[in-house]
Amino acid sequence: MNLAHSESADIYGGWVASVLERIQKPVADMAEQFIARFYTLLGSAEQNRRVLERLSPAEFAQLQQRQAQHLMTLISPGLTRAGHLLEAERAGRAHALAGVDMLWLIESYGLYQVKLFELLEELVPCAEEREPLMRILSRRIMLDVEGQVRSFERIDRDIGSAFLEVDRKLLTATNLPDLMREAMAAIGALEGEVCLLLARADTGGTLQIEASFGAAAERYQRAMEDGTIPKISTDPNLPSGQGVAGRAWRSRQIEISDSWLLDERAAPWAPMGRELGFRSGAAVPLLDGSGNSIAVLSLYSLWPGFFSMPRVHNFLTHIQRVLGYAMQRLNHAPVIPMREQQEYRQLLAEGRVTMLYQPIIDLRDGSLCRLEALARLEARNGALISPARFLPVMGELELLQLFEHGLRQICLGSRAMTAFGPEVHFSINLPAEGLGDERYEQAIVRILKEEGLSPSRLQLELLESEDTAVQTEQKQVFVRRLREHGVLFSQDDLGSGHSSLLRMGQYTFDEVKIDQGLVRSVLHKPQRALEFVLYLTRLAHAFHTLVVVEGLEHLGMLEAAAILGADRGQGYGIARPMPAGEVVEWFAKYRYPVDPRHPKTALGAMAGYLLWDMQRSVMADYSDASERSPSANQVVDSFLSAHALEQSPLGKLLRETSPFGSSLAEAHDARQEQVIEYLTEYWLAELHR
Repeated sequence: MNLAHSESADIYGGWVASVLERIQKPVADMAEQFIARFYTLLGSAEQNRRVLERLSPAEFAQLQQRQAQHLMTLISPGLTRAGHLLEAERAGRAHALAGVDMLWLIESYGLYQVKLFELLEELVPCAEEREPLMRILSRRIMLDVEGQVRSFERIDRDIGSAFLEVDRKLLTATNLPDLMREAMAAIGALEGEVCLLLARADTGGTLQIEASFGAAAERYQRAMEDGTIPKISTDPNLPSGQGVAGRAWRSRQIEISDSWLLDERAAPWAPMGRELGFRSGAAVPLLDGSGNSIAVLSLYSLWPGFFSMPRVHNFLTHIQRVLGYAMQRLNHAPVIPMREQQEYRQLLAEGRVTMLYQPIIDLRDGSLCRLEALARLEARNGALISPARFLPVMGELELLQLFEHGLRQICLGSRAMTAFGPEVHFSINLPAEGLGDERYEQAIVRILKEEGLSPSRLQLELLESEDTAVQTEQKQVFVRRLREHGVLFSQDDLGSGHSSLLRMGQYTFDEVKIDQGLVRSVLHKPQRALEFVLYLTRLAHAFHTLVVVEGLEHLGMLEAAAILGADRGQGYGIARPMPAGEVVEWFAKYRYPVDPRHPKTALGAMAGYLLWDMQRSVMADYSDASERSPSANQVVDSFLSAHALEQSPLGKLLRETSPFGSSLAEAHDARQEQVIEYLTEYWLAELHR
């Protein structure tokens, strides 16, 4: 069936085809002039002119050439409906992706039809021949519009689907690496985009690419890494800060370049962009709760004006809101360039994982309780990479893979520690995402069985996240099943957040670990740090749970933790993480240096004083308190005696009568403050020796 078309063929017979055939050459001769007049008329309106100005001279010449070919197609005697619709839909796709407004398209076809009819009046002077021909060409033009509108509607539906997919991906992401990759995949599925880059600014103001999508993105990012093109800066005084991404970071608004290659500000990146086919660009700044930029999503398209399409611009606005919120929620990791991220993932894929072991001792006598296994990646030069560097780049699947590598190495390492006997225990961090994940449960049961390690010798340290505070049946079942196998559970980082306290009431823990961040604050706020340890220890003991204090880097911290009643300790002041082969040698040489009754450090004395003062406060409610309470802090007295400080201002202060009773509370508080000040001075002096 041809579009000379079926109805017209029936009415007018074969003469229609003959007329179309007859005007082929005259139209071809006049096509270039006709198209030039059409675009002159089209460009007389400002909106139309803005669309056409997105094109380079070469692209505009190409467009005119294609329109001339299209004109010849319209008057072809053999044009079929199916073929015509296919071509119209292809043209509509190009127009839609180039940001052409549908109303603009329809108006331009009206102008096109007017100019085409003017041409027919010149070529077909006979009205009897011309009028049926005009009706046929009108139908063809309408079919052209119909095909193009179909493409517009299809792309519109695709954008709507992209909205939903992005939202779904962002809701399921539990860590930053997965968020970045999932979001990029969902956004990158949108037709018209050829390159996506997600970057955060480092301390020098350079936008470091941390995730990308598309082959063009990989080449573009490599060109930045090897210096072929500059990395993007946030500095407005640098040429590399003038592109869409740099401007978006500073303005905190979406920036669009409809004709990227014609934009002088894109000049530093133009050579590579031209090679990759970039024609338009957009940058979406992702903002924190205060409205400051925390990341920038850069997008590039093969089509000029793509990001000015209303639906696409709405999509970018939606992305800014939902991805910005998700980034803010998970934006805790350091900025790590993509090449470095890829290297870490490759090392993991090759199994280059090494476990080091840090002892956890009993604070009563220094005996070994267990060994915490800590993962390191082994670089190709043999250097070990710390978790602080590689963990932030690990997504859900990589964390599971790392856990499995670590657990197998624990089993192997246990065989190198037979000097401890068969009962040496181990612990390993369980990622927050692993709680309730049956893949971890299956891996634990399978690996312990395959390697012959008793489950009762394994303790899982549960890391904190916002999600771990949410109790679900799935998580409860996970913990219950593993406990039935004999596996023990420890809560890591007690005191690091509200959720860690909630978990104590939700799960049965064999042990809790006081956050080392609290302990290390002893370097500048010793009293507050010791009070945290004291009261968190008493809280955990109220739940009948053992307490481990992490971060014990000095003898003073070790003494304080023991005096305040903690059960176990861990930190550089005991031992640094070490390979399995060195653990036995360490244990043979280690001598526990703490006697809680006779502290050697001012911090140990301060811990004893705080403990005594808490007990004194309780006893003050009794009438015979003055008889039952010690006249002075005996632990502090021991410290003063060991350092010949009995005649110091602190010694004299402590020999004063201990005030009891509510009427003397103010005097006691003043004396307590003085005691703490003196001990703090001694402690800080000890640290700087």
